[in-house]
Amino acid sequence: MQTNVLYTLLLSTTLAAQVRPLHTRDLTRLSQPQIAEQLRTSDIIFIPVGAVETNGIEPSGRDYIYPLAYAMTMAEESKGLFSPGLVWSYPGTTSLASASIYVSPQAGTQFLKQLAHSLLRQGFRRQVYISASHGPAPLTVGTMVREFFEETQVPILYINMDMILPKLSLDARQRERLLYGAHAITSRLEDLPLKGDYGPAVTQAPPEIPENEGLKELGKLGLSGSLTLGSWIPHSMAHGGAATLPATTAEREAWGKEGTNLIRQIVREMKIPQAMQALQKHDQFTQKWIVPKSPKRP
Repeated sequence: MQTNVLYTLLLSTTLAAQVRPLHTRDLTRLSQPQIAEQLRTSDIIFIPVGAVETNGIEPSGRDYIYPLAYAMTMAEESKGLFSPGLVWSYPGTTSLASASIYVSPQAGTQFLKQLAHSLLRQGFRRQVYISASHGPAPLTVGTMVREFFEETQVPILYINMDMILPKLSLDARQRERLLYGAHAITSRLEDLPLKGDYGPAVTQAPPEIPENEGLKELGKLGLSGSLTLGSWIPHSMAHGGAATLPATTAEREAWGKEGTNLIRQIVREMKIPQAMQALQKHDQFTQKWIVPKSPKRP
């Protein structure tokens, strides 16, 4: 009788420990046992924040695909997970276009903050929010990160790739390939058009629209931008667009591979695993030395 009980206990322990290995790092595609097992070794998660807006003949979700690709790559590099974040945030200057989804900065901040609170309760303490190729993003993400810290005293991180990329020695060709790499990593390469898919009548703004001389002058003086001045584009095709297009699907795939390798190289150079260790140390210091001495919250 005792032997049977012991065998049953050993069998149940073995079965309980049998969890399918991660087949993806996408939180939404993993089972409860897989996520629970992942949290035993890592509390890291990456969340992309983008916008859906007119980008000329480029996909309207371009500015979400960029950070999604970085989130996926960073998750692999750090052995963490990634999760869908905010597909649409405040579009800024493109609000008048039919391709642009308008969500106010405040609404985006509240959504992300609720997501951050949920992820923290679930066990994801090291949260990294990412934006790329979207100027107004700090209005939403930067505000959320600071407010979340004031509410929880847990430091989470915002990486704005638009602040990282200018520091790298990327030429014009490489900057263009990043778009193709992002769409290749996220399995959306076919969303990018080929040469000849659109005619000039579609891609050009109406000639009767004059140039905004005031905005042009403010730009020369360094007094314009998504975070400094209210403005709209004069026409739905006046934002985004592509300097060059691949002629064939084979060329588009080649550009995708080139861009994929470049994104992986950039993420490696960012030393994400080291950054995650530093974030953890910063959190530990904050909890030990700062939070106990901070004023009590009402």
